Amino acid sequence: NHRGTNLEANYRNKYKRLRKLAKTKIEHRQEEYWDEICEDIEKFIKINDPANAFSIIRRLKRGNKRVENMPIKDKNGKLLVNSTDRLERWREYFCELFNIHSTVDPDVINEIQITTPSRSDLERQNAQPSIEEVERALNQMKSRKAPGSDEVTADILKAGGEPVIKWLHEIFNDVWENEKMVKEWSSATLVRLYKNKGDKSCVTITEVSHY
Repeated sequence: NHRGTNLEANYRNKYKRLRKLAKTKIEHRQEEYWDEICEDIEKFIKINDPANAFSIIRRLKRGNKRVENMPIKDKNGKLLVNSTDRLERWREYFCELFNIHSTVDPDVINEIQITTPSRSDLERQNAQPSIEEVERALNQMKSRKAPGSDEVTADILKAGGEPVIKWLHEIFNDVWENEKMVKEWSSATLVRLYKNKGDKSCVTITEVSHY
């Protein structure tokens, strides 16, 4: 029985050191794990293989680990370990990224000459979208791309054939006539991908938007 002895104190101190070491190694391995995941995603994007890239992203979304758990640094380089602090840092970062104050001289803008479109251009621009335009635009959409928040891919729409084209045509014409866009069309989901291994600052990421 070593209770109350110097040996017990030594065991306790050794336990604390080992626990701290284990925690450090776990955090380090977690960072390595996310680095490896992000490198795999970026590799597939570079070789134009979005199917595998977004397959990894979907797997992460289905699992217990979330993108919000990826370690990041604050403005001063401090690694944020608390989820609330990380989310607040992302909010701060994107607010700064997407709210840049314009420094354009208004006088320069006023000097830009506005050309008068031809009558044929005006008629074309004012005409409602035709069903042929909808079909052509749908066919030009790239296949095997990640869907937006509705989870509907271009492949599904293309497979729908004429009924889907007519349905889309009705929706677009309704938007055109009422001059009111569907609210969800202006929403985007940002997927954050680190660009450089080892650096966890927000500026070293790539943002991929899904509409």
